Amino acid sequence: MPYSIDWYIENEVVYIHYSGETAPDELRDSLLTIIKMIDGSSHTLVHVIADVGDVTKPISPKEALDVVREVGSHPRTGWNIILRERSLLVKIGVAFGTSIFKSRNRTFDTIEEVNAFLAEKDTKLNWDNVNKSLILLS
Repeated sequence: MPYSIDWYIENEVVYIHYSGETAPDELRDSLLTIIKMIDGSSHTLVHVIADVGDVTKPISPKEALDVVREVGSHPRTGWNIILRERSLLVKIGVAFGTSIFKSRNRTFDTIEEVNAFLAEKDTKLNWDNVNKSLILLS
């Protein structure tokens, strides 16, 4: 699973783009990189956008859950946003988990929806610093 990670908004919003076949080790590495990025940020909460629209073969939900539990999350992680998820089952699962566990996870189909949501949820984001070159949407 090739992936690339950079700041969508420096020190405020991480953007990660996944593509191809996914693998547990690469998911683990990407999550650890995100934690390091949040460690280096002074922002109160750092949000994460995970663009999965170019994934051709996802890892199983059980494998993904195992990796997420193993790595954990940073205490200053804000909203975890899944962008361009094609599976209705995953979208429903995220919505259900968010409701039951009061976690901050959402799915959106477009970056415009993500931007509107984050602008509403975190009024301190510096929208003048958006790195638009990261958006690989076709």
